[in-house]
Amino acid sequence: MSVAVHPSRAARIRRLALVAAVAAIFVAVAAVVSSSGGSPAPAVSPAQGGGAATDALFTGLEEHGGVLGAPDAPVTVTEFADLQCPVCAEAARRTLPQLIRDRVRTGEVKLDARLLQFIGPDSVRAAQVAAGARAQGRLWPFLAAFYAAQGQENTGYATDGFLRDVAAAAGTDAGRALEYATTADAQDALNQANADAQTHGVDSTPTFLVTGPSGRTRVVAGHDPAALTAAIRAATR
Repeated sequence: MSVAVHPSRAARIRRLALVAAVAAIFVAVAAVVSSSGGSPAPAVSPAQGGGAATDALFTGLEEHGGVLGAPDAPVTVTEFADLQCPVCAEAARRTLPQLIRDRVRTGEVKLDARLLQFIGPDSVRAAQVAAGARAQGRLWPFLAAFYAAQGQENTGYATDGFLRDVAAAAGTDAGRALEYATTADAQDALNQANADAQTHGVDSTPTFLVTGPSGRTRVVAGHDPAALTAAIRAATR
């Protein structure tokens, strides 16, 4: 016995079949990539990611020991981040540039960073090379250049070649940065970041600590520009 199918229902069935077929193709491709050890490339090259905009953002600003801005700025904003964290990259693109322009350049805020490495091996190697950029007074340009070229988590994209290009885009001596990455001082920076995160109960990235002249610290978890601005204003009262 045959059953009549309404034309609109038949069309839906065909669409569902097409979606299922496309999904199957994607699964098959993913399996081939996984079994062959392939990995997606970064979204853009580090050379493209660094660019003139990054240079302009940091031109004329002091950086000492990884702290960006005037040493006597009354408010310190410390960011806990993982270089593989996509939300950290979003904060670097959408929140930090305005913070730097409006509050770091005016001498109200200085920025510090703690690089965590919980996402995977690429996080560890990236943080080690970032420590090499920090030793040259170019940590924050390095972070911006890395985030602008950030690839998919744990795909092995953070090779020494990739990190060398990031360092160059950030105006850092890439060879020195990679050499420094293997030192005990670089590892100490990672250990200190992990210890500070434990001390302050930081369990996600990005997390911002806002400390004012009174010494009181306010914690802003996640990428919430309004909450970060409110914490900075409260710290100055």
